[in-house]
Amino acid sequence: MYQEHHEWLVRWIAKRTSNADNAQDLAQDTFIKLLNKPMLYDDMRSPRAWLTKVASNLMTDQLRRQVLERNYQSMLESMPEADYFSPEEQLELLNLLEQIDKLLTGLKAKEKKAFLMVRLDGMSYKDVASELKVSLSSVEKYIAKATLQCYQLVYFDS
Repeated sequence: MYQEHHEWLVRWIAKRTSNADNAQDLAQDTFIKLLNKPMLYDDMRSPRAWLTKVASNLMTDQLRRQVLERNYQSMLESMPEADYFSPEEQLELLNLLEQIDKLLTGLKAKEKKAFLMVRLDGMSYKDVASELKVSLSSVEKYIAKATLQCYQLVYFDS
């Protein structure tokens, strides 16, 4: 399968990312996903459809991580040098941010923002409602939905 589809997949990814080296890496990661699930290969009717779906998901994950890294770097640049984290702490924090982002994927922007304002910033529901210009009951629903999604992803999708 690798020999039959690798070049095609690299070209497909390269068209979407404008980066040949990155396309090679993403294609490799796509095939590694297949190697980690050998029983999938036996039932696969449309290898290219599966490969493009997995590659698309990997590209999305990569873009999401790049956005997180840029935002994180921007935050670091705005901090006084004395407050900088060690390189180990920076990596740990970036990985934590990536995990949080994955947990909140699929939520609407206001739901995600409300959850982060309450959980990370320690804001009250009332203050969040005021900030987002929504009702208190909307904030309660946002937090409930986000919390349920996190719970399900952590305990049922592992």
